[in-house]
Amino acid sequence: MKTKFLYLAALALLVSFTACENETPFDTQTEDDAPQILKPYNESGTGSFTYSLANPDTPLFDSVTVTPSRYTTVNLYLDGQKIFTGTKINMCFSAGKYALMIEAVTTKGKRTERTGSVTVKPYPTDPYAALPAGGRHLVPGMEMTVDGDNLDQVATIKLTNDLYGTDVVCSVEPTSKTAAQLKFTLPETQNGNYYMFFADAEGKMYGSNLVGVHNGAVALDGFGEFVPGDTWTITGVNLQNVASVTVDDQTITELTVTATSVTLTAPAAEIGEHTLSMKNNDGSDVLFITADGTFAQVKTVVSEEKNLWVGPQYILWDADRVKVAKEDMAQVPENATILIYFEKLPSGHEGYYEGAEYKEYQALRITTPWWDGWDLVGQMDMGSAPSPFTFTYNADCKNKVETCGAMSLVGWGLQINKITYK
Repeated sequence: MKTKFLYLAALALLVSFTACENETPFDTQTEDDAPQILKPYNESGTGSFTYSLANPDTPLFDSVTVTPSRYTTVNLYLDGQKIFTGTKINMCFSAGKYALMIEAVTTKGKRTERTGSVTVKPYPTDPYAALPAGGRHLVPGMEMTVDGDNLDQVATIKLTNDLYGTDVVCSVEPTSKTAAQLKFTLPETQNGNYYMFFADAEGKMYGSNLVGVHNGAVALDGFGEFVPGDTWTITGVNLQNVASVTVDDQTITELTVTATSVTLTAPAAEIGEHTLSMKNNDGSDVLFITADGTFAQVKTVVSEEKNLWVGPQYILWDADRVKVAKEDMAQVPENATILIYFEKLPSGHEGYYEGAEYKEYQALRITTPWWDGWDLVGQMDMGSAPSPFTFTYNADCKNKVETCGAMSLVGWGLQINKITYK
């Protein structure tokens, strides 16, 4: 009986091992599968990603995981230019910020993509001009100003279509330069986006982001919203020949125009979204540059905010360069919300005093011409504060402004763009 039991147990074990040996793995991927990019990704689930590289000699070193991997080709594009095909990249780039797109294409032509960015920081001693929030826009024939660091080292400014600066479209010498700023006049150059490189006296080139070149009239800012009946200023380049501004079916021809601005009295309109366009004297369209592209017509909205002061102007501690008189503040009702729109100044801007005792930082104090004891809002660190900064204009604030004659903004490292209330 015992022998029979042992025999049956051994037979069962043999069958078990035999069954395992007959099970072979099989691949579930097919050419008909839709491609998916599994890596890189971010934890927010948006599908976008950011690479930050310490300097131009730090490579973008990463791998891309896709499925179906056996039937998918991976392409990487920087600012729309294909730079690599494969799943493992190890490349260096000049200083600047770039748009990165990863494309996965199957053998059957099915594709997907994922977008992100690559930021390459310059060495501390390299000439560099950080990209302003609204982008950098150049006009042939006009004197251009660029702010940045170590710009006194720049011998030549080069515009190129090539990521590595090998095919130069045009080259120009600065007309004046300091460590914090340089000026130059762009020669005749076709419309388009170009990489801007700085070359030093030895010819070494340093990246400094994309620029847009515009030979026609372009609106860049100020067109996103307006307050009916208020002064409305739209800024851009080559605006000296603008003849009209149209909001829906209302065309305004009473304008004050300069090369960089169009100012008008905003038309009556209901709160909500409206269509905006602008025409030149020759009937051609003014183009609007937006985050989504360039258009001859854009949407604008009636703002619930009313302007109190419009800049821009950088602030200092020892002078109330931004001041709103009590006569203007009288229109602000008690307990209204005041909004202060600002930008943080780049290192080396003239808004910073020179000298080792002055460090780069951002601070704001909302006060009156009488200063001590008459603050509306005490000194604040604005290094991580979002724009606009808001505060309530309560009875105490209103009394201080009426007594002292004005509301004044002082501080450090900030450019005030406008002050509104609602």
